[in-house]
Amino acid sequence: MPVMLATPAVAVEFLDAETRAITSSTPADSYQLINGSVLNAQGAQTAEIEASNSTVNFTGGGIATTAVSGLRLVNSQATVRNAQIVSTQGGGMTLVRTTSLTTGSTASVTDSVVRGGTYGAQVTAYSELSLRNSMLTGTGANSSGARLLGGTLNASGGQIRGEENGVWLLRESVTHPAVPQLQLDNTHVESGTGSAVRVTSASGASIVLSNGTTLTGGNGVILELGGGALPLYRSDARILWGRVQVAADSGAVLGFDRSSHTGDVIVAAGGTATLSLNNSSQLTGRLDNVQQVNINSNSNWTLNADNTVGNLAMNGGQVSFGDNATFYRLNVDNLSGNGTFVMASDFSNGNTDFLNVTGNASGNHGLLIGSNGAEPSLPSLKVVHVGAGNAQFGLLNAGQQVDLGAYSYKLVQKDDQDWYLDHETRTISPMTRSVMALFNTAITVSYGELWSLRSRMGAVHDNEGKHTGVWMLTYGNQHNIADASSGVGYQQNQRGLTFGADTRLGESDWLVGVLAGHSRSDLNLNYGTSGSIDSYYVGGYATWMDRESGYYVDSVLKYNRYQNNAKIGLSDGTRTKGDYDTHGLSASVEAGRHIKLNDGYFIEPFAQVATAAIAGKDFTLDNGFKANGDVSRSLLGKVGTTVGKTISLGGDSMIQPYVKAAFAHEFAQRNQVQVNNNVFNNDLSGSRAELGAGVAWTVAKDFQVYSEAGYMNGKNIEMPYSFSLGASYRF
Repeated sequence: MPVMLATPAVAVEFLDAETRAITSSTPADSYQLINGSVLNAQGAQTAEIEASNSTVNFTGGGIATTAVSGLRLVNSQATVRNAQIVSTQGGGMTLVRTTSLTTGSTASVTDSVVRGGTYGAQVTAYSELSLRNSMLTGTGANSSGARLLGGTLNASGGQIRGEENGVWLLRESVTHPAVPQLQLDNTHVESGTGSAVRVTSASGASIVLSNGTTLTGGNGVILELGGGALPLYRSDARILWGRVQVAADSGAVLGFDRSSHTGDVIVAAGGTATLSLNNSSQLTGRLDNVQQVNINSNSNWTLNADNTVGNLAMNGGQVSFGDNATFYRLNVDNLSGNGTFVMASDFSNGNTDFLNVTGNASGNHGLLIGSNGAEPSLPSLKVVHVGAGNAQFGLLNAGQQVDLGAYSYKLVQKDDQDWYLDHETRTISPMTRSVMALFNTAITVSYGELWSLRSRMGAVHDNEGKHTGVWMLTYGNQHNIADASSGVGYQQNQRGLTFGADTRLGESDWLVGVLAGHSRSDLNLNYGTSGSIDSYYVGGYATWMDRESGYYVDSVLKYNRYQNNAKIGLSDGTRTKGDYDTHGLSASVEAGRHIKLNDGYFIEPFAQVATAAIAGKDFTLDNGFKANGDVSRSLLGKVGTTVGKTISLGGDSMIQPYVKAAFAHEFAQRNQVQVNNNVFNNDLSGSRAELGAGVAWTVAKDFQVYSEAGYMNGKNIEMPYSFSLGASYRF
């Protein structure tokens, strides 16, 4: 019979094939059970208990002692609920067996506290401890929360803590076949000074973490392997932080399943490790000397330093080379499978993430290379090298190109072993497209506002009533700018509202007025890139018309304040943005003659000159992309005619439908934009044809409504539609 050292001055109760019940009124004695005895404790307080081939049921109350173990089970069973087991100098709970047997002890601990000076619980070969919502604590300087000498610990909820190690896994002896097994479900394990989980001399040990289990090592190590350990480690713990260390004489098989781990895996020379990421697992950290890395099923490994690994097998997984501001090198002995590498390159200084396969590379792999606004200074940039094999690499960026500064670059294979971003494949980048469109669009915005005003001026020509009036006009249009104009094609949709007031100068043929308004233009440049211009404007106009001859002159002068915004979708799926304000002046002068024909018909030939100047501006996106636009200028000449008919509706009411056609030519050819010291030209020069139709309805002598629709098409520019709707009142 094993002999237990009882706490001094405490009686020892011996149970031999006996069942006994104790309660809170029972003296706090120690107990030894043998030969199938059963101890049922309900709210009792006791000293140490040792059971051999017996059963202990302990509910409420507690065990307090300074002995080697608070509760010691030898080929026995225990159920503990809502209790405290404390041994200040020994272990809280010990599960052992007679050494000649291959069956051990079992214990179930629920909603309880087990604490010991040397360990919270020790479980030897063939024994099993189950914890549920309980706390297991080792309080001494060299203590462990749990010590598994070939035994099994299953914990659900609760916490395990030791000053040196949270859990220590080892064998009873070097030659003993039983290996420790640790299963943690939503459990927190931590240590004060050492590693959270330590494994020594336990080849074949199994560690399984699940459902939000967390590990915290006092030295930053969550798993330490040494002394020939070769455990199977599988994590479904959701989130883990800390290092994994494998000693020179040890090995590990590490698996992550639907979990996230932040920390390095360091294997000393002579050690071995295999790491697998499965089912969208995330690993952030350095892998040093890991022999086999498997990245499967949408899992991701994020580098935070240069790395060297043995074999890298990709099965639908991803390797991310950190953020775009830091560049790393991944050295791989052999590469296989199919996967994605998320990288960054800075062409301006030659820095890049780099994949270096020293041996054989096979499979099909995609590169997603980050965009940035800096301008390349090198003709090409190498991003992948392989020693041998038939591996293929392609860009996963939109359009299979990387946006770097003013241009986008494609991936080119050279010498069968190297892949480069190459200068010869460059095309204009979305960043350049966007800023050039913004610099260019102010001209079409201004002319879109002037275009709509012509229907108002036509209404003035027909007014023979009172001297003073107010009016409003709403309008919209679309411009399609072709790629040929500047290498940049885009669509502009404008809508706006103008208010005005005018008065006749005495009894003269002159009418003068003021106007103010706002328009919003949205740009669509494809690839997820958009821009907008808010235009606020004020102006004045003057009209002269000789009623007898029909000759007229219309003039408009307008000042604009433009608020420009760009949101640019880049080929790597990210976005950059920027904004700036600028201003401009525009003016137009039109001369023509209103010729009345028979039966109310009329014809109105005209000629017009319009000009605009938009101030240049320095413009920087939030990714460092820089652009500078010169003053944008336009000089547009136009000749055309309007044909219509005036139809009386009785009294002072009449309606006047009309159609018009014009030929226009843009003379300005050079509106330069400098992008990262590259010069581009916004060119809208060329001829265009314009068609329109409208109606003016004089509802009463003092009130008029008018509307017009138009179409324009020419070199580099098309306006598939325009419309305006206005009303005026004179008093």
